[in-house]
Amino acid sequence: MVTVITAVCVGSNYAFMALPNVNIMDLIVFVTGFVFGPFIGGITGILTWAVYGVLNPLGFSVPIWVSSMIGEAIFGIVGGIIGRIKDRKLTNPFDFKFSLEISIWGLILTIIYDLFTNFVFAVTFGVSFVAAIVTGWLIPPWFGLMHEGSNLLFFFVAVHPLIRAINRIKRGERV
Repeated sequence: MVTVITAVCVGSNYAFMALPNVNIMDLIVFVTGFVFGPFIGGITGILTWAVYGVLNPLGFSVPIWVSSMIGEAIFGIVGGIIGRIKDRKLTNPFDFKFSLEISIWGLILTIIYDLFTNFVFAVTFGVSFVAAIVTGWLIPPWFGLMHEGSNLLFFFVAVHPLIRAINRIKRGERV
């Protein structure tokens, strides 16, 4: 299961390559943690970047690679913690309050991920942290803003139905 989800995450990253810093990997890792627990979510995040980071068409840097694995694992771990607190079954077809709360969590996690990886970028390449943030977030193509905005939207729209679909598959139902 972890291998299949990891492959979906890696494949989705290649599918979204034309859109700068827009991906569904964070969403998938978060939902994996929510449904299967923080350990499986964290491992999925690490393995996704372990593969994608080495085969990244944008280049390879060990510190960035390691920080990306750690940052992505956080999506799965926090998803797992929230999944333990919330009702994992989500029997309602759509829950606006849940989706809004989860989208805010997605935004917070994305900001943390981006700050962490920008900090590692700054240290690795000897630039100031402020310069790394300004370059990464505010200069076109606005990598950070694209990442945060798209995750806010994806988490709001897709987390709830994806959790419901995975739960149905787990129960052996047709989706």
